[in-house]
Amino acid sequence: MGSSELNTGWDDALIERARNLFADTAHRFNLEYTWDETSPVEVACSYPIQEGLDFDLWLSLQGDEFVCSGKQWYATIFPADDEYKWDLIVQLVEGLITGDARLALYRAIGWSKPYWTEVQLQIDGRWASVSTGAGCAIPPVVRPTIIRNGHQPELGLFRPALGSLSLLLVVIGLIYWLWN
Repeated sequence: MGSSELNTGWDDALIERARNLFADTAHRFNLEYTWDETSPVEVACSYPIQEGLDFDLWLSLQGDEFVCSGKQWYATIFPADDEYKWDLIVQLVEGLITGDARLALYRAIGWSKPYWTEVQLQIDGRWASVSTGAGCAIPPVVRPTIIRNGHQPELGLFRPALGSLSLLLVVIGLIYWLWN
């Protein structure tokens, strides 16, 4: 048996595992879902907004990367074949439905699309980020919106986007250095 045959068996098992997770979760929580056969991924499923789910949810597996997303946010967990990571994926999928997971969407002042997203699970009574999406906030002042199924969205306080502010200072320093 060649290594490509071994990889195919491994890929097929992970795809089947993801497919079962997506379908079983929908059945357990009485959610409607559709298989997305058009996306260029191994398996993808979407749950529309419905009773029991306050936001659209799209789940997929591409290779050994798990992706979940919705309107203006996404999260990835890699590698999906790692048992610890797979447990996080299961907790995340179920938590997004039960409210035991939440989204923190950080928007720069004047922007409707978040520049940074965090997907968080409640672990040992605290919210812990399990995936982040990155960007740069201009202007470097942000306000988070917390989205959690079954709860009203919460607006956080305005605060500096320290990473974006640091990057802005580096760029200004480089421009100053180049002009002198």
